[in-house]
Amino acid sequence: MLCIQIDNSELEENIKQTYGSDEKSLANAFFDFIQTKKIKQDIGVSIQQIDSGEAINLKETMDDIRKPYE
Repeated sequence: MLCIQIDNSELEENIKQTYGSDEKSLANAFFDFIQTKKIKQDIGVSIQQIDSGEAINLKETMDDIRKPYE
């Protein structure tokens, strides 16, 4: 289990108003937040890879995947 200490009174009050004592909803919201942050980071990495020419061609990739089944 992970325990997070909040030292921001405004944030703490906002959390209390939004979730009250419903720890499960708060945990679910935090999980969603983390997942969204990870997705945004992954998209950022993908954009950097595309910009630097590291992206792979989708058609070639799909053709390679299909080859063993043709």
